[in-house]
This record gives sequence, C-alpha cells and structure tokens, in this order.
Amino acid sequence: MRIFFILLHRYLGMALALVFVIWFASGFTIIYTGGMPELSPRERLAGLPDLDLESIKLTPWEAQRILSASSEPTLTTVMGRPAYQFYGGYGGVVFADQGNVLTQSMISSRQIVAEFTGAPGNLIERVGSIEELDQWTIALREELPLEKFRVNDGNGTEVYVSPKWGKVLLLTDTKDRFLAWVGAIPHWLYFVDLRKNIGLWAKVVVWISYLGLTLLSFGLILVFNRLRLTKLFSRSKVIFYEGVLRWHVLTGLFFGVFTLAWVFSGLLSMEPYAWNRAEGVSFDRTLFQGGQLELAHFDAINDATLQQDLRQVFKNTPIKEIEFRRLQGNHFLNLVVPSLESTWGFDNQLFDIESYQVKKDFFSADFVRQQIEEHKIATILSSEILQEYDNYYYSRSTARAPSLPLPVLRIDFKDEMSSSIYVDLNTGELVHQTNRLGRVERWLYKGLHSLDFGPWYAKRPLWDIVVIILLTGGLLLSLIGTYIGMKRIYLSTRKLIP
Repeated sequence: MRIFFILLHRYLGMALALVFVIWFASGFTIIYTGGMPELSPRERLAGLPDLDLESIKLTPWEAQRILSASSEPTLTTVMGRPAYQFYGGYGGVVFADQGNVLTQSMISSRQIVAEFTGAPGNLIERVGSIEELDQWTIALREELPLEKFRVNDGNGTEVYVSPKWGKVLLLTDTKDRFLAWVGAIPHWLYFVDLRKNIGLWAKVVVWISYLGLTLLSFGLILVFNRLRLTKLFSRSKVIFYEGVLRWHVLTGLFFGVFTLAWVFSGLLSMEPYAWNRAEGVSFDRTLFQGGQLELAHFDAINDATLQQDLRQVFKNTPIKEIEFRRLQGNHFLNLVVPSLESTWGFDNQLFDIESYQVKKDFFSADFVRQQIEEHKIATILSSEILQEYDNYYYSRSTARAPSLPLPVLRIDFKDEMSSSIYVDLNTGELVHQTNRLGRVERWLYKGLHSLDFGPWYAKRPLWDIVVIILLTGGLLLSLIGTYIGMKRIYLSTRKLIP
C-alpha cells in the first residue's frame, strides 16, 4: 500500500506541481488586486457627467411606456443627455429630454470615450468591434458586441463601449492587465480560449482540484507514515529522507495541511455539490417594499419646483444618477451624489417624493417582522439589530466600491434549513440571506480560502502577514515538488536515450 501511495503521489506530483506553483505565486497578487480588471462603481460614477435636471422633460412612466419595458429605470446621462436606462427584458435607453429611443446609429463611441476619460479626440484610436470574447471581456459575455478604443495617454488605456447602452463598460490600462496576468488569470485559469467554453472550464478546474486533493492527501499520509516518532529529539533522524526530499517532507509537514485546505476550499468555489447550492426560506425579495413600485408617483421629476428643491436640499451638490424606489410603502428618489465622508467617494441619499424631505432616520424593523408574519413566510425564531458585522454578514472598507451597509436587522427562522436574512435598515431592503448549509460553506470556502476568521480579518497588516507566510510555505512546497518531479523526468529520459 505504501508503494502504491508513493507512486501515485510521485506521478500526480509530476503532473500538478507546476500548477500548484502557479496557484500560490499568483495568490500573492490576487489578495491585493481582487481579480480581473473591471469598471468599479467609483470609476464608473467618476467618469459620468453630472445629471442635467433642467433638461428632463419626460417622466419615468412615459419612458417605460415608450419602450414597453417591464423593469424600473435608472436616470443617468448618456452622450451628455439625461436618459432612462431600463435593464432586463425589453431593456434599452430612452432620452429624458426629447423622448426618443437610443439606437446604435445615434451613438458616437469616440465621443463617449472622450467624455469618460477626458482625453482629446486626437489621442483616441478605434481598435475595432469586439464580436467574440477577448481576454478582458470574459465577464461581459452578454454585452457583446462592444466597441474597443485605445487612448494614447502613456498608460496603455483601453476602453470598451457598449453600442446598446451608449456607455463605457470596461476600462483597463497596462498596469491592470499586467497584474491580471500574474494574478487572476493563472489563479482562476481564466485563459480566454478555455473560458469561452464555461462548461469545459468548470470541469478542468474541478478535476484539477480533485487530483490535487488526492496528491496532497497521499503526500500527508506518507509524511506522517515515514516519520520516526521514536527519535523526536534527534532532528536528523526523525525524517527518513535526505537532501532535497528532506526539505520536501519538512515543508509538507508544516504547510501541507494549509495547502490541502486551500485546494479544497477553492474546489468549493465552483459549487460542485448540491448541498452548497441549497436554498433556505423562499420569498419575493420585494416583500419589504410594501407594494409594487408605481412610476406614476415620480411624474414631478420634470417639474421645476422639485428640481429647485433638490438643488437646495443638496446645496448644489452634483447628482450623478437617480433610481426610483418603493420602500416600506413610500416612494423615494435614490440619488447618487459625491461624498467626501464616504470611503469610496459617493453616497446614496433617499429623497421622499411626497414630503420632499431627505430621509435621515432608519426604516422600521417592526414593518419587516410584520410582513413576514402576514405572508406566513416562516416562523421567526429570533431577531436582532446589528450595528456591527457578524461572521456571516461582513465586508471590508474599500475605495473602489461601497461596503455592505449597517445597521441591519437579522432574522433567524425556525425552518428546515435554519435560514437567516439580513435587512438593511437604511433602505428596508434584503441584502443577505443564508442557511445552515450556507453557514457551513462560509467556513469551508471563504473561511479556509480567505482566512477570514473572526475580527482579525479586518486587522491589517496582521492578516497580510499570516497569509503571506502561509502562501510562501505553500509555494516552497510546490517549488520543491516541481524540482523533484522535473529531475526525475530528466533522469528517466536520459536512460531512454542511448
């Protein structure tokens, strides 16, 4: 049996050790870059012109009727004009100044790039139309085709514009692309030729993970099987092997379990099992709105009085976008405005369309409980207002996007899955949902993969130091394994050559 384990570990190591090296080496980058280049909420809003309220002539209900849209719009700026954007089925753009529908013939992608980046036209070069996925549009599969432009600004800036929405969907530069090539792309195996086939990519990642778990499990068995525990006080005699094999055993002894945990948790990110896709209590996420959104309540959006009130209330602070919301039975404008107090540079302000007042107090927790009881969703086991994150609802502060909101109302249900929901009391909307199996997955996947155990996850640089030490150990273990495997292959080929 030991010989079988040795041979299996040996040949799996020859095949996979280099993959492990790539995973660990790229891990140093990905913990700081977060993933593939994308247009962050902050970058998108920063490149968006201020909303011209005075030019709005069309109401959101009229725009919805023109487009026969079933979704709610966002009031934003498209090609310098206020416009309603409808996503989902029958989505599209209706200009709020004249009521005409955006068509591709109306779009000047070069103008959109110039307005977004601030670059003069002579520095903007059209690359072409992207009809198929390239390396940077993997997450934009549903948005193709896109217009690609290069900005000769010395940073290697490339911009992707949607001819459907008339806006920038992605901006990358040389630094972003380089960090992706040494981080997210090798770590997630996000090579475009493989990623084009989602099913094949998923199978490759899952099977490499399975084989990697087998490799590590047999390696750990061999490590502890070959230790001379009777000679613990003689370091030179505890380990059976000599030379580079001794170092491989030592790194496996100290870092093998962590490496196994990382590969297993990475496997869970692919959700290969039914249990980590299990859902808990089910209900309509609009339950806490207090009824369906009625766009007719916002007909005053083109009224000079409302526009003047908005300028006075926000002291002429520019408004970037407006969303139309129904929250606990009342209708609000959700205005996205710049904010010096916010970590990511912007803030959301709710403006009551009936009282013409900014909502400063929190929404009612009792309303949420009442809705659950009236609709017989499930029996409430307990409820609590959280002023701080707990182990299952948390995020870090970031300069690129808003953190998860606080305070929230956490409600635990007495159902088969022991479900829990988290409702944002700033808006009265559901922001997170989990259950018994989801909590298990949280520890097995996010806990083991990101090492976000307890409050120390938010303590920098303590978390960084621990993670970097463990990554270094895993990298050394993989590098030594790669060296041993390559040396064995080299010696084997020499024997075959006369």
